[in-house]
Amino acid sequence: MMTPTESERVAATPPTRSGSAHLTAPIAKGDEQAFASFYELWFDRALAMARKATRRDESFCLDVVQDCMLRVVRAMRPLETEEAVQAWMARAILTTAVDRLRSDRRRKRREQLSARSELDSQDAGRNAEIAERNRWLTEHIKQLPGRDQELLAARFGDDKTLQQVGEALSMTGHAAHGRIRRILVKLRDAARDIFS
Repeated sequence: MMTPTESERVAATPPTRSGSAHLTAPIAKGDEQAFASFYELWFDRALAMARKATRRDESFCLDVVQDCMLRVVRAMRPLETEEAVQAWMARAILTTAVDRLRSDRRRKRREQLSARSELDSQDAGRNAEIAERNRWLTEHIKQLPGRDQELLAARFGDDKTLQQVGEALSMTGHAAHGRIRRILVKLRDAARDIFS
């Protein structure tokens, strides 16, 4: 048989001492001392209720309790019995927990959208940079001598081997390789000057 945890025992046990119903009328009138007493009477129980309702960590549940206590200050009305106070607090804790969970979900969704937007922005920036470099390269290749353009087109456009490029342009594969390498070095140096 399972034994209840400490927080479940606290949640199942109403506040002792003199009770809290007699504090609700002064709290409704703004009595800070009455609220301080109510807070002390209900804090542990409210925390246990928040844990049970949300199954979240202590930090989250402490935030729920603090938000609930703010509701007590703003919205508590005079209640006649401890049962009425317990019902009011149970409703307040549950409502506050639901609000906090929704807020947490919205925050996470905003963070995800923001991160996605930032990645999209970075991708757009990279794509624009790549497009600019491709435009520059296309224009720069058009300014090369015709034979150099043919070498690059055969090697990279037609995907021929160096041997095939050499044969197509009446040179050896080694000669084609050396010439293509020199062309690429010039293009790379020019691009480095432009794009750093």
